[in-house]
Amino acid sequence: MVLILYALMRDGSIVMLKKKVWLLGCNLMLLTPLAYALDIIPEDISAWTEKGGVLSTTSSITWEEQNQIAVIGVSKVNGTYYLFYLAGFDGCWNSDGDSNHQSVGLATSTDGINFTKYVSNPVLKPHDFVPVSSHEEGIRTGYVQYVPSKSKFYGYFGVESPGGQSSCDFGGGSALCECNIEVDAAVYLATSDDGINWVVDGAVSGTYAAPGNEVYASGWVHDGTNFGLYITTAQGGSNKAASKGVDPLNLNELGDVPVLRFGWSGVDAYLHDDNNTITLIYEPDGGTHPGVKNDNLYFATTHLDDMMNVQNERVVSTTGDERNIIFRDGDEWKWYYSDEADEYNNVIKLRTYPAAGLLPPKPPSNITVENVTVQ
Repeated sequence: MVLILYALMRDGSIVMLKKKVWLLGCNLMLLTPLAYALDIIPEDISAWTEKGGVLSTTSSITWEEQNQIAVIGVSKVNGTYYLFYLAGFDGCWNSDGDSNHQSVGLATSTDGINFTKYVSNPVLKPHDFVPVSSHEEGIRTGYVQYVPSKSKFYGYFGVESPGGQSSCDFGGGSALCECNIEVDAAVYLATSDDGINWVVDGAVSGTYAAPGNEVYASGWVHDGTNFGLYITTAQGGSNKAASKGVDPLNLNELGDVPVLRFGWSGVDAYLHDDNNTITLIYEPDGGTHPGVKNDNLYFATTHLDDMMNVQNERVVSTTGDERNIIFRDGDEWKWYYSDEADEYNNVIKLRTYPAAGLLPPKPPSNITVENVTVQ
């Protein structure tokens, strides 16, 4: 008997493989390692269906009374959608729990559209990571997702704390505070079993935690074994760097990624069905890329086994979105993004695209066979 296999290669070509196999009872013995076909994110945004806003700030809630909100993660677990967001930032910070301390909130939904905010938000505050001593503290970035093989939520957070001085006198009746003081920053890891109760595991080791630096978490993926993380080093060029490893707190630093050298904005990452190919999604706001300042939304391709090699960079929209979380939800693509009307006025929106009949089913992590026919 001949088994015909079709493998989608990295360059987009399809290769047909033939291999003799033996049937032993009900077991099929394969003699060739196989590649699973890629799930392809539709890149024509005009073909997506806009669903409108799904989450915004609530002025009556003290910590999020500012109008800036950003989606930092969406996961579907046992039929429930968990949407994590950042709120509470207007360019300056106040004392713990105030509206200007950017923190993490949680909202849940049964349909991915109608979300209810957790009544005891925020689920993570800056001072879960760093002590109170000045205005300039906050969870500046966050990237959260559920890791099925670990049965818990993982989040990487870029957290600022004062460096070298304290600009607030919290012992007096009227504290005199200043913004934009010197800060330290580090990329922290926190985990949760339910999305509500979080354990701060600590700062990710390496140069990313060096005093006096401004470093922020960017997108990350997990293939069942390895974590692959991108970070932004905002101070001194707004570079992007990559790291990878089994231990999420002790990743191996791979170095700078020159192709991604642009402004303050981060990078979102989507891991495809082959458990290796990654789509990077970014808007290079605040920098020059590639050569002129622009507000475009870009896609690019890389791989977990070579995160430094970024290929096929392309513009997918002439209007960038602040944050972009894309995932395949059964027979539908869901794309959550932060639409910024002006600098401090955001709303989280959703666009969808049908996936039924266009994509292979999501395989178990240890299965790599696709498009098999037996003759």
